[in-house]
Formats: sequence, C-alpha cells, structure tokens
Amino acid sequence: MPDLTKPAQAWNLQWDADWVTAVTFLGSSRRVAAGNNLGEILLWELPDKPGGDAPKPVARLDGHANVISRLAATPDGKTLISSSYDHKVCYWDIPAKIPVATEPVLLNARTIEDTTRRKSNGAKVPPPNEAKVALLKPSKTFTEHKEWILGMELSRDGKALITGDDGGHVIIWDATAGTVKKRWQLAKGWAYAVALSPDQKQACITERLTLVFDSGRHAAVKLWDATTGTATKDLSAEKEFKGNHTCSASYSPDGKQLAILRGGESGGLSGKPVILDPASGKILRECGPGHLDGGTDLAWHPDNKHLASSGRDTTVRVWDTTTGKLVSEVGKGRGGQFKDWICAVAWSADGNWIVGGDMAGAVQVWSFGS
Repeated sequence: MPDLTKPAQAWNLQWDADWVTAVTFLGSSRRVAAGNNLGEILLWELPDKPGGDAPKPVARLDGHANVISRLAATPDGKTLISSSYDHKVCYWDIPAKIPVATEPVLLNARTIEDTTRRKSNGAKVPPPNEAKVALLKPSKTFTEHKEWILGMELSRDGKALITGDDGGHVIIWDATAGTVKKRWQLAKGWAYAVALSPDQKQACITERLTLVFDSGRHAAVKLWDATTGTATKDLSAEKEFKGNHTCSASYSPDGKQLAILRGGESGGLSGKPVILDPASGKILRECGPGHLDGGTDLAWHPDNKHLASSGRDTTVRVWDTTTGKLVSEVGKGRGGQFKDWICAVAWSADGNWIVGGDMAGAVQVWSFGS
C-alpha cells in the first residue's frame, strides 16, 4: 500500500499547445494519455521508477476536431475511449508495441511563440523541444450525440459507458459493442457531469445551465435509475449543493460511496468533495478545506478509502473519505508546479501514481512512497 501522505513529483511531461483537459492511465501499464482543447491526444510510456529526464510522447491520436472532454481506458489497457465537443465518441486500439515514429510534434510551441513575442524585452527564446511520434487513428467512431459531449465515464468492468451532452441528452452504451442501451433527455440544462455505478443500475447526473443573469441559471444534482432512465432522487435542495454547480461525480470502486465535487463561480473555499451513500442519497460528509474558487475533477483511489480532487487553485488534493480530512496536496497554489487551473486528474490502477493536466499545458505525474 503506498503512503499517500508522501507525494513526490516524478515528471513534468511538457506539452503546451493548449489547455490539457483530460488525462488517464491505461490499465495497469505505465502508459498515460492526455487530451487538450484543440482535440489532440498524446500518449506517453513512463519508466517504472520516477526520476531522470521526462519521457517524450510515443504516439499522437488523430480523430477529433474540438475539445477532448474525457478520456477512459478499458481495464486491460488495450482500448482508449475519448469524448469531445465535436459530438464524437472515439475508440482507439492501442497496440502493445507502438508503431514506428514518423510524425514530428513540437512540445513547447506556445512557449517559443510567447518568448519570441517578448524578445525585445530581453526574453530568451528556448530551443525547440521536439518529439517524433507514431500516428494512430480511431478504430471506431460514434456520432449519436448532436451536441458537445461534456461528460463520460466507463464502468469499472469496462462493459458499459455513460455520456452526457450540453443538449441535456444522456446515453448508456454497451461499451463492448458500441451500441445504445438507453437514452433520455434532462428536463433542463446540460448533462454536465455523469457517473455510473459499478453494477450499472444507478447513474448520477449533474445539470448545469449558465446564463448571464443569475435568475436564469440552473444547477441540479439527481440520481437516476440507469435501467429505465427515470430520476429517483433530487439532491439539488441540499445545502451542500444549493446555489453551486457541480463539476464532477464518481462512484467508489466498490459502489458504496458516491463523490460529487462542487465547481466554481461561488468564490471562497467552495470546491469541496461531498461523499454520499448512493443507496439512500444521504450525505455522509464533506471533505475540507475546499479548493479556492471551486473544483474541476475527481478520481477514486483503488482502495475505496481515498479520493483525489483537482481545482482552480492549481492544486491536487488527496482525501481520506472515511473522515473527510486532507491527506496530502500537490501543486501548493500558484507559482508551484502547476501554473493555472488543473482541469483533470487520474490514478494509476495500482494507486501508486497520479497524473494531472492544467490550462498551461502541463501534464504532471507524481509517485507515492510505500
């Protein structure tokens, strides 16, 4: 069991083309995928031990034309699934041996551009940080959604997939066949965050509709029967959610807990993970102190007892969900490893590693002492 109180930065995987909006590990391997605001996806193979020069990407996955909203990998790590604002869900077969690298990728393009613009002020233009990567294309592409896909989660066994878009449409998929099992539309708002219980019987959907005027805004948190597409419990009036949009939701690996993370736009230390009993909908505890100005993403540790959250305050935090107390923190606020909002976070399958991606184009990997 890793010591989650002792995070150590392993590598900063440089890639500053645009915001890094989604990250995931692939199965039990040391492979990490990250997607950005431009619809680009890169794949890295990490060394077994931290330290040394940061590895460069080994593959680029071309198939999307807009923001990558979510990434997920099947339990065996052989298939990566991506969702995007381009309305598409793509499946990528990742070979055990990556093909020959043929495509050049400039990993510090934005840094070079920015410093070149400031050269008259004495800024030194850095040398190009280049990599050659293999080019992979999707094995399957699905276009059932007609709006931006905002949320996606793969079930723990890899057999079911849930997606939600900004038209309020929610789809439950047979993940193996890529066929639609159930589809419904929310009464109001975007399907902003979606989560599917391990037994695939319950879904948590958070709704959001952002308008200029506060009176027109809408936010809701509801539990749904995933087999029928009917709402079973509305949690929106609970004080923990009232007046705040929620940005991420996730069931624990054993399905006994449901974590929901409050988003931004409310100021203060508002970004608190809230732990619920999914069977009753009862709120068990809050984790605090929250992220300043709101959270962005959640990821459960494999032990069912710990949770990682990321936020607008440039930190990733690890929580003990049995007490709601903070266990450790990386990032340490602006000026630390991260330079801007952290948009996404994910654990490795063994729980020894964590990866996060931020708006400045940093893909940071940490390891935990044993």
